[in-house]
Amino acid sequence: MKATPPTYTAGNDPAALTSQIEVVWEAAFEALPEAALVLDGDGRLLAANAAARGLLGRRAAAGATCCSLLGCREGACASVLARAGERRQLQVHLDDGAVAWASPVATAAGQVVVALHRAAGPAGRAREDLPERLGIRALGRTRIEGRGGEEAGEWLSHRPGQLLKYLVCERGRVVTLEELLEVFWPNAGRAGATSVRQAIHTLRDRLEPDRPKGKPSGYVVARTGGYELTPGRVWIDADDFEAHARAGLEALQQGAAARADASLTAAATAYGGDFLADEPYAEWVLTERERLRDLAGQVLRGLSALKHAAGDDEAAGEYLQRLAELEPLDLDAQRQLLTLLLRRGRRSEAARRYEVVCRRFRRAFGEEPGFELAELARPSAPRFAAAAARRR
Repeated sequence: MKATPPTYTAGNDPAALTSQIEVVWEAAFEALPEAALVLDGDGRLLAANAAARGLLGRRAAAGATCCSLLGCREGACASVLARAGERRQLQVHLDDGAVAWASPVATAAGQVVVALHRAAGPAGRAREDLPERLGIRALGRTRIEGRGGEEAGEWLSHRPGQLLKYLVCERGRVVTLEELLEVFWPNAGRAGATSVRQAIHTLRDRLEPDRPKGKPSGYVVARTGGYELTPGRVWIDADDFEAHARAGLEALQQGAAARADASLTAAATAYGGDFLADEPYAEWVLTERERLRDLAGQVLRGLSALKHAAGDDEAAGEYLQRLAELEPLDLDAQRQLLTLLLRRGRRSEAARRYEVVCRRFRRAFGEEPGFELAELARPSAPRFAAAAARRR
């Protein structure tokens, strides 16, 4: 059965037809269940639908700027980036303590349409009663930041701490009770659900010991069928690392060397070690750990190439050293570092490192690495920056 197209009553008058279509689309925009904004070419608000006005309140006043609406970072205005062709999501902090995800997209006419999706915040807590933002450092050994200091207590190795780490690993989604049972209490039977709830209760008390009695947690919230870390109230260093890394690699691909250098340097500084390094044998962390490790490798490769291109071989060597330690069986990284050491006259260090590379490779694969140190000492040996550029 064919769909019947909409009927307009404007006859053959193009101006009247255009006007009627505009009215229809304005009504549809206003009725959208998702919050939406339209910004002009200068990043000022042209229109906000009812859902957006309810979400943003007084911020959604006519003529408001993109940065006042969305809380753009300095030098990274969302509407400017959207018009430049960059698509990225950003968090918008709302007055009730929750956050919304904003997705700006530029139109062919130079306007920017922003879709906003609210992530639920802690129920039953006024904004002024919410606890301070909690920081979790998961790159390296797990540490908690907040309440005026940093904590790496013994409890983090016990079941409540392991549940916290699992929620960190699965951040951005609701973790079901059944999933927690399968991972941590696989043979508990009916008693397992009680164990989960007790561990969650203890975790909440550890994170927020001064929480008012009867008030819900500001950090670990219950959802239908499970739990999640409260969006906007829990900061995780791995997310900052990834944001800097993605921005830097994108800038590198675009040839914006200065911007790439700044973002990649911030990412390299943020990467303090393997993700949840204090859970070395937990199977549930392996995929995320390897994903972030691979991203860190891309960051270090990009920085070494940038520093070499700028003539700063000392800094290039430092990043290559980190890369070689991060990926000890990556022969390309080892070759680049050995080549640089030889070119800088550090032959003894290069010889020692080469022996270590050979031993590791023989132990892992039962064969030699496939190149001799003497090959890298020849003037015709490929320079690592050129090799890195070819890979991209």
